Amino acid sequence: MKKSLLILSLTALITALPSYAELTTADTVNPEYMKNHGYSSAFIQATQKSIAQSNGEPLAEPVEKEYYNQPVVKAVRKFFMYLDPSYDDHSFMNDHSMHTSPSYEDL
Repeated sequence: MKKSLLILSLTALITALPSYAELTTADTVNPEYMKNHGYSSAFIQATQKSIAQSNGEPLAEPVEKEYYNQPVVKAVRKFFMYLDPSYDDHSFMNDHSMHTSPSYEDL
C-alpha cells in the first residue's frame, strides 16, 4: 500500500511540475527576459523593431537620431564610414518598408 501510494504521489508530482514552467511567446520576447538570459542589446532592439514592424506599430527611434542628422556630424560620419565600412551607421532594420503584394521592383 505504501509503495503504491509513493508511486502515485511521485507520478502526480512529475505531471504537475511542467505546468509551472510554462512560457508563452510574449514572455520570451520580453526585453527584460531577453536581457536576463544574456542576449545583447542590439539583438533585443532588433527583435522589438521586428515585432513592431510586423504589427504595423511605430517604434520610437533612439534619441541619438536628432544628433546624427546635424550637417557637420553627418559629414564626419560619412567620411569615417568611407574609411571603415564596418562603422555603424544606425541603419540596421531602419528604412525597411514591407510590401505585401509583388511588383516590378522585386525583379
